[in-house]
Amino acid sequence: MLYWICQSIDEEKDPECLKLSFHVVEVVMKLFPDPSGFADQFASDLFEILSKYFPVYFTHGAGDNLGVTRDELSRALMHAFCASPYFEPFAIPLLLDKLSSSLPLAKLDSLKYLDNCIHCYGADRMVTHASAIWFKLKEVLFSLSSDQLLSSGSPKDAENNKNQIKSEAEHCLKTAVTYIHSPDRDIFINLILLDEDIVNNIHSVTTEEKSIDSSLQALGSVVSILAGSSTYLCTRVFQAHFKRLVDILGNSAGFDSQHLSIANGSSPAAINYGALYLSVQMLSSCREVAVASREGVPAEESWWLILEEKLDQIIHLFGKLLTIDCQPTQSAVRKECVSCAVKGLLILATIPEQCSLLLENAYEDILQMLTLVITSKYENAHFWRLSLKTLTSIGSSAVELHASKREMVYNRIVVDKIICLAESCDASMPLNLRLEACFEVGTASVNYMLRVARSLEETVIRNISQVNGSIECADYVACLIDCYSSRLLPWFFTSGGLNELALSFALRLWDEIGDLVTLDRIISEGLLESLMMGMKLLVGVCTEEQQSLIVQKACGIVSSMLSLPVKALTHHLLSVDELVPAHSVQDTALVCMLSSVIVGLWPQTPVPEMMMMINLFSVFLLNGHIPAAHALASIFNKYLQNSEFSHEIKLDKILDVILGGCFSIVLPSSNLKMSRSSAATSDNADFSDSLPGSIGSKIDILCGLAWIGKGLLMRGDEKVKEISMFLLKCLSSEASLASAAADAFHVMMGDSEVCLNKKFHARIKFLYKQRFFSILMPIFLSKIKETSELTTKLVIYRAFGHIISNAPVSAVITEAHQILLVMVDILAKLSVDNQDKDLVYSLLLVLSGMLMDEKGDIIYFTPLLP
Repeated sequence: MLYWICQSIDEEKDPECLKLSFHVVEVVMKLFPDPSGFADQFASDLFEILSKYFPVYFTHGAGDNLGVTRDELSRALMHAFCASPYFEPFAIPLLLDKLSSSLPLAKLDSLKYLDNCIHCYGADRMVTHASAIWFKLKEVLFSLSSDQLLSSGSPKDAENNKNQIKSEAEHCLKTAVTYIHSPDRDIFINLILLDEDIVNNIHSVTTEEKSIDSSLQALGSVVSILAGSSTYLCTRVFQAHFKRLVDILGNSAGFDSQHLSIANGSSPAAINYGALYLSVQMLSSCREVAVASREGVPAEESWWLILEEKLDQIIHLFGKLLTIDCQPTQSAVRKECVSCAVKGLLILATIPEQCSLLLENAYEDILQMLTLVITSKYENAHFWRLSLKTLTSIGSSAVELHASKREMVYNRIVVDKIICLAESCDASMPLNLRLEACFEVGTASVNYMLRVARSLEETVIRNISQVNGSIECADYVACLIDCYSSRLLPWFFTSGGLNELALSFALRLWDEIGDLVTLDRIISEGLLESLMMGMKLLVGVCTEEQQSLIVQKACGIVSSMLSLPVKALTHHLLSVDELVPAHSVQDTALVCMLSSVIVGLWPQTPVPEMMMMINLFSVFLLNGHIPAAHALASIFNKYLQNSEFSHEIKLDKILDVILGGCFSIVLPSSNLKMSRSSAATSDNADFSDSLPGSIGSKIDILCGLAWIGKGLLMRGDEKVKEISMFLLKCLSSEASLASAAADAFHVMMGDSEVCLNKKFHARIKFLYKQRFFSILMPIFLSKIKETSELTTKLVIYRAFGHIISNAPVSAVITEAHQILLVMVDILAKLSVDNQDKDLVYSLLLVLSGMLMDEKGDIIYFTPLLP
């Protein structure tokens, strides 16, 4: 059977058959593990056949329909190589020989196969190859360059191949160090530590100023792999080098001097970067060993005793490096020295607490050093953010390791001081950096972020009630609100909710709004817009029950403070002659804040006083108030729950009245008939019969109509057609009104951050944009062709452009031919110097971008384009 298997594999070319054959070899060799069995006798013959296929290459064309990829075939061959320890005398020499190949693929596969073979063949067999494996891996790690690799690609591809090969070599070395052992367990580490090249390299970096190069990185990788493999190996590496490296650092830094020097050339007072780099690599490895040893490091383990002896010295050195004035123009070596020092402090502060009580004082010192950087060295952005990220990582580590003592220290030294940065309006440090520091430190733990959130909330509330008329103070409060709502709330939402914070903040804000003096300050200081967006986001993350509490409070405060006849608003829509043409500033602000609450509600949230709110928002909409339109759009999009409206028909009738009023104000002479307007207005005053001369802004009302239309469109309500037809009618009116009507289509089709989105729980019907586009497409094409006046045609085209640019690509492609014909027609009618050509050309660019496939080719082409 084994003989026939050999015959079936030999000279096989088909990838599918080869994959099966390799698997057969793997299974057969595992079925006959007996040392005196047939597998041992046939190992040489089988491997000779397998070796012909290594490394695996595909010679098939790209268009060939193959069921097997190169990676799958290579993986199957690798499993066959590793199937039996009897392959060891043949496989290891082959793989080591192929490591000398100049082909990147051969080197990579050799390293991958070697890594797996070391796992599978066992220490007894592999120990004889230890020396050969080390010398080959050393050659790759220290001597490999891009020039040695054959590559048909760019220099960047060659560099990527080199980095990938070196990474695989590092992984293979770690496997060899871990699995190749013998009664003399020092066999592999002695090969490395006593290697003449390694000794010379370490000597060179500790006796002269070493720049950042590949050889230093390779040396650091080797040292790190050795020390991080086990407690014993870590001890050996520390015994051999750590004390000497730290002493060299101390001498080069000049512990007795007040200032550090990091020169580009060799200097007695210059920091030895090579020694610093290797020291930090060793510290990183010892941390890995400590984390892996869950019971802690026994006192007799000498690597810890060595670190204990040098701990104060090295922390002091890292601290001195942090005091270097790191300007953006400084040398690369200077920047790397500081980065190494920060990394070293991070490693020391995240060594598990159970290793030694010695680190308690050192932990506090490290936190104080890094916190000082955050509070006083913000001029250098890179250094500042590196230190901030390090502080955050230290805090996260304390939480993950359940180090309660360290958490208490971290709270006292870091969180307290960083939070204080944002609690004052007057500070030399830029506010954006103070808020960034608060947020980043908060991300280390939910408890830390809770403290940050409560601090920002208290600061906002305190400053709103004490705004003193300065623009700086108002901007400060606005920034705090923006940070809280746009950064903290999303973080809490993804980290498990905790929306009680949002409820508390929203209710407290309404308490402040309920104070007329504070409300006046909010308005006069320009804080209203920030508070509106903040309120939407706060409400949006709350549950239905919590939102109901906010709505009740908001309604109560608005009802008690409005100058409008609230009782009348609770029964029916106010007629136009009852509307107040000029509302007070306080009324406007109250309606803005109430609309923000409505925008953020879930559809299931029970809402009281719905009739009052609809009437109130309608009054302000007919005065050109856009936030009121946002609220109405949200109401009609979500059909919010309310006992006053047992079914949607009643709400639809109210909508007819609102739309009829808007239509009549914008176009008093409009003959457009509403489907249910007459029925809906029978119980109310007729808008068109009592229009005053100037009620609100027609342009703002058109924008408000667009928002209501957007809400209806997104939920798939047919009444959006009435709004669309009215907007189309407005395209033929006077210039400013026509332009506003054209832009209204952008509001209806475009995505929005202020309302009617997933964040604010809008109802969104699947494919609503496609349906709207398909309905309006023939109407617009017809109007463009029928309109003779060029100015009107261009306005229609502008509206059409908004529809196209916001429509899904799939919908536009189906109508590409007709759209292009319309473009050509308009271009032909415009004069050469007509600025309106920019409109057509800009839309043409949008369209061409939508019609391009992934390769950049135009999906649709027509010779009509000039």
